[in-house]
Amino acid sequence: MRDNDQDMGVPEDDDPLSPTIPFSTAELKSYRGEWRSALIIKVLWCMFPYPVLSRRLNMLWAKTRTLQIANKSHGYYFVCFTSKADYDMALTGGPWMIGDHYLTTQKWRKGFNPRSSEITSTLVCMQVSKLPIEFFNPATVLKIAKCAGKPIRVDRAIELGARGKFFRVCVEVDLTKQLLSRFKIEGIEYEIQ
Repeated sequence: MRDNDQDMGVPEDDDPLSPTIPFSTAELKSYRGEWRSALIIKVLWCMFPYPVLSRRLNMLWAKTRTLQIANKSHGYYFVCFTSKADYDMALTGGPWMIGDHYLTTQKWRKGFNPRSSEITSTLVCMQVSKLPIEFFNPATVLKIAKCAGKPIRVDRAIELGARGKFFRVCVEVDLTKQLLSRFKIEGIEYEIQ
């Protein structure tokens, strides 16, 4: 073993049939840096051809700059953004659909492996109607949303106090748990659509 291999962290007892490939911290930082502005996506219950998906994603998300889309295995794609505004809109502006199929989005994370990855959360848009008018305020909407999952975006009309018939809120839900379909306020049950 050469001395510079030692510096790269290759163990002395490395298995010659399955050698460890060494990377310096600087190399890893460089390789991972370009992916920090990427999303991992998957269309649920459908496989679109790459050109179709690429065209549709660019229509949905490329408001200021074109997207770069990498086709991974098991139906996953990496979508790289060069515009922070487009990235933020794609991440929090959902839920997204292509045709009649939901598109799951998640932030890129190091070590993501499509073969062993499971979709455990996704964004959904909750709509609640028929609430008494006194509950149409951001604080109540957030309380309701937190019962269903992690609130991502509240309907702007609620923030402005412009609507009193129904509200929408985008929530990240845990797919390993039962989805919330109703809740109670002061003993009265309300449905989530």
